[in-house]
Amino acid sequence: MTSGGSINDKSYIQSAWEGASKYIVSQFNQVSSMTQWQDSPLRASYFEPNGITPGEFKAAYITASIAGAKTLILPGFSHANTIGWAANLVDNVIFIDGSGQNIHKNMDPYGPLADNIVGILFQKEIAGFLAGLVTAIWLNLHQTEFQQQLNIATYGGMDNPVGVSNYLWGFLLSADVFNEIIKTDVRYPNLHQLMTDILAIIKNINPKINNLLPIRKVQEVLNDNESWFSQSFNQGEGKVISDYLINKKVSIIFPVAGPQTQDTIDRIKYNKTKTKVVGVDTAQSQIYGDEYIITSGLLNIAQETEDALSNIYSITCSYNNVTKQWDNKQLDSCWINTDQSSKTNSNWLGIENTKWIDDSIINYINNDAKITKLTTTIGMIYDQIKQEHFTDTLKLTYQTQNEVKTKLLETLEKGLG
Repeated sequence: MTSGGSINDKSYIQSAWEGASKYIVSQFNQVSSMTQWQDSPLRASYFEPNGITPGEFKAAYITASIAGAKTLILPGFSHANTIGWAANLVDNVIFIDGSGQNIHKNMDPYGPLADNIVGILFQKEIAGFLAGLVTAIWLNLHQTEFQQQLNIATYGGMDNPVGVSNYLWGFLLSADVFNEIIKTDVRYPNLHQLMTDILAIIKNINPKINNLLPIRKVQEVLNDNESWFSQSFNQGEGKVISDYLINKKVSIIFPVAGPQTQDTIDRIKYNKTKTKVVGVDTAQSQIYGDEYIITSGLLNIAQETEDALSNIYSITCSYNNVTKQWDNKQLDSCWINTDQSSKTNSNWLGIENTKWIDDSIINYINNDAKITKLTTTIGMIYDQIKQEHFTDTLKLTYQTQNEVKTKLLETLEKGLG
């Protein structure tokens, strides 16, 4: 079920549909390898509502139910205010990027709670951190191009601690963790050990680089009046904040504001700067091209959709492949009526591979055990300090503009032990 966009949006909707389609192909063994699943003619069904009002979503759910849908896949928060209707019409629902708990059937606050939703949650602070770490490595590979001034910035559409601000926080923190890695502070030997790995990767790509340079944040993290949000997710509303950051001589901008990524690219072109962009959620270079997008912090929506369907339509959830029905003998590992997170499914997060990013960097980020330990600890830290307002979260993170609170660094150091 789409949520205001096309099935071919190269983002949330298309990714969810492709994950569902891949699952269907896997059930019929029509290809020799699942890497070739697109060679099969089989695809998941989809429906595009006429609009995005609650009434239009409800009508779409009803239509899908009449057509025989057993499972509705609802990508994105747009469905949050209508999901109870969907839960009352089909056997089960996969709600991507939101919790499926405490949802009332038919959206009736006095009615029973839905018990057939799988909520899918992403630790976007980790996706932001990984994107920032790749950014730090990429900038160090381009020290000369940026005249040894490696500057980053980020902004979001609106302040949301579990959907936007966590991305920003992870991206900013990556710069300071990277800077700590390249120091020789005797208090953090485990962090410093990562420098050997990172420098080896960089030197293998460019042997002329002998030293790693620190990353500078152009925004003031402890300034209550700093600009972090455009206050909208509408295209065109990201121009002012993009100009503001470009004027601060930023090298990389990480926009977390939907189509305002295009605004940022347009302002880079207008100002004729060397600034590049890091995308968000899905492979943004496929949408905006790879002239400006160096990578993206990925939510692997296709993978989580396939994983959820594999769980729902299995003996784990008491699915009978003959009767095509579920009974009540579900195992504890059944995902129905639970929220599932990237905390326990690390392959739901990643980094986009583009022409700018060497495969060795991607492999390091995705497969290194120390990076996994680091990101696991970062997720735990964010859960403990996140606040409703982003500026308050930053105050719990930073001692000064360039110094993370000692307690946080000690936690990261211990997590690597």
